[in-house]
Amino acid sequence: MEGLSDVASFATKLKNTLIQYHSIEEDKWRVAKKTKDVTVWRKPSEEFNGYLYKAQGVIDDLVYSIIDHIRPGPCRLDWDSLMTSLDILENFEENCCVMRYTTAGQLWNIISPREFVDFSYTVGYKEGLLSCASTKL
Repeated sequence: MEGLSDVASFATKLKNTLIQYHSIEEDKWRVAKKTKDVTVWRKPSEEFNGYLYKAQGVIDDLVYSIIDHIRPGPCRLDWDSLMTSLDILENFEENCCVMRYTTAGQLWNIISPREFVDFSYTVGYKEGLLSCASTKL
């Protein structure tokens, strides 16, 4: 993929960044949403204008059985109602790819549909998964 010369190095950098985010002290995060089985926290990012999110949930199955719903692929379109299309442009390894996706318009299309190209990376960590997408190719 042009502009992404060293995938292994980029993936390692993302993994290290995800572990760093995962290790942020609990009191730095604020609850954004909580249900019986899932809690989502957020924290202002120091790297970009927006938030970091982390979620923890209870599932009655092995954590790796849900990976197909998290990483890019057809299962993602089943649950992500804002995503209207998704194409994998290039696979580098099982949990690492470049994807193009389109989001639906919002507020009666006042916010128009958008197209994104992201590098997606998901990695197992401790007893869970860390996942992110980066538009900085």
